[in-house]
Amino acid sequence: MICTLCKEHVLQYGTICPTCTRELQKQLASLPRLWAAIEAWLPPAVRGLSQYGGRTAMVEAPLPLNGEVLDLRAAGGIVGVLEDWHDAVRTSRALDDQPRTGSLALRVNSAAWGLIHHIHFIALWDQAPVLGREIRALVDRVRHVVEPEDDTPERTFLGRCIAVDAVGRVCGSVLYADMNRPVQCGWCLCLYPPESWLALRNLQPGQGTVGEDQEDTARLAAA
Repeated sequence: MICTLCKEHVLQYGTICPTCTRELQKQLASLPRLWAAIEAWLPPAVRGLSQYGGRTAMVEAPLPLNGEVLDLRAAGGIVGVLEDWHDAVRTSRALDDQPRTGSLALRVNSAAWGLIHHIHFIALWDQAPVLGREIRALVDRVRHVVEPEDDTPERTFLGRCIAVDAVGRVCGSVLYADMNRPVQCGWCLCLYPPESWLALRNLQPGQGTVGEDQEDTARLAAA
């Protein structure tokens, strides 16, 4: 019989080969780290709330990048996929479902390592190829966000956006720069030309006076 996941290796037993089983285990172990890494791509208003399943949008602001980041971090994203599969495995083994309680970070970790605990059963399970393909696709989605492809221009971390809205809130979104295009905040759309980068670094929280001198901040953002 041929492995039902990779369609390459001959099986002595089970439904997926040892190579695919090891790869699935590595992917499951990486998901808690990848889930945490997505936080850097969240809009500032959502950071800290998403771990509890909340979705909050800033008033009169565009969507960040696309809905992928929010969907992956939300309760129905990475954690939902992992928990659904964990429940399916436990049901197949006549075990009780585990309660879905605690922060999303805790639930992602618990479900991922719960599946790893059953990895030898999964290798024999008739649903293993479906699980393997879904986890692989999920990891690819996350890495598309947090690990840009090699052919994209190298980016340099500049700091966080210091644009201030009408009620005095600082944007705070992460800013990266490369030499091939102007720097624009992906959240509030504020532009930062190269001649403003040094001043931007000096005005980062703890290094400058963004809150005390909003006129300087506004001039920098509009430069």
